[in-house]
Amino acid sequence: MAWVAVDFIGEWIFNCKPDMWAGDCVEHNYWLPQDRYGAHGFLLPKGSIKKLIGRELTWKDEPVELEY
Repeated sequence: MAWVAVDFIGEWIFNCKPDMWAGDCVEHNYWLPQDRYGAHGFLLPKGSIKKLIGRELTWKDEPVELEY
């Protein structure tokens, strides 16, 4: 399974579902994988998530699982 999410850094794709880690303020929260052992996240070029799922995400949205 692959998951996509957006945070203040940018657009991400993960190999497992991420959960939110609370940073120093709401605008600086970022996503981390739930299982940090063997979990990977890669920063995507801006606009990639919209091409993958057909809509834009913001940092307020929950991660979306990609169907394949």
